[in-house]
Amino acid sequence: MTVATRPNGPDTEQPSEAPSAATAVAAARAAAVLEPGLDRPVGLVGARLWAAAAALLLVVGAGGGWTVFGTLPHTLALPAVLAHGTAPETVRADRAGVLSDYRITTGARVAPGQVIALLRTQAGEELAVRAPYAGTVTALLATPGGALAPGAAVAALDSREQPQTVRIFATSLQDAGRLAPGRTVLVPIPGAGTVRVTVTAADALPVRADSLDGTFTVPLPGLPAGAAPVWTAYAQLPTGELGLPGPVPLTVAVDLGARHPYQAVFGSGEGR
Repeated sequence: MTVATRPNGPDTEQPSEAPSAATAVAAARAAAVLEPGLDRPVGLVGARLWAAAAALLLVVGAGGGWTVFGTLPHTLALPAVLAHGTAPETVRADRAGVLSDYRITTGARVAPGQVIALLRTQAGEELAVRAPYAGTVTALLATPGGALAPGAAVAALDSREQPQTVRIFATSLQDAGRLAPGRTVLVPIPGAGTVRVTVTAADALPVRADSLDGTFTVPLPGLPAGAAPVWTAYAQLPTGELGLPGPVPLTVAVDLGARHPYQAVFGSGEGR
């Protein structure tokens, strides 16, 4: 601080060279100017947000279009058995008598003329009940020691002389209606992949589940027991497709066409 002496006046104190108003304004403007490039991150983030939004809209639009216009395969899984013919052949007793003993067991492969069981007549004569065809024994239908009338069933036989047939079982009327002749069925053949076959016939009326004894040698998953109704449809394999040792339990896929994804979600639609 300096003391200046003004002529003809008292001594006074004054600030030395105070900054002018113009200098202050210039300094404020300089401080408000950003360094070059500092605004680029803001612009870059904005562009990326727009690109992400556009990509999201594209994905949502594509998903919505596929949901409405896309298609999915539509199949129905049903229990089935791969065997020969539409039903087992029944081996019957030629004469009345008492069943002495069986010479085979369930699942055994027999040749034509092979002895299946022994029958003793009232005269004490022992007779052999023989297999009329080559095939696999699927069931023993009589009890040793029991009396048999002429023509009584002794055993059930899956005859290899019959065409290879898929017997498909439906356990509800709705599923039975889907097994109309002409329907395509996907059959998984053990060791041979999946074969497409066509339903050739279907029983109009159901049978009791327990009446199917003798159709196969092992329990079939998905088939009810007792008096529950079962509808049966049939489809033949191409000739020479597989040499079967006997009935084979399967789960087949009935081709119901295709449906849109939104129909799959809501459980509707069977047409192509």
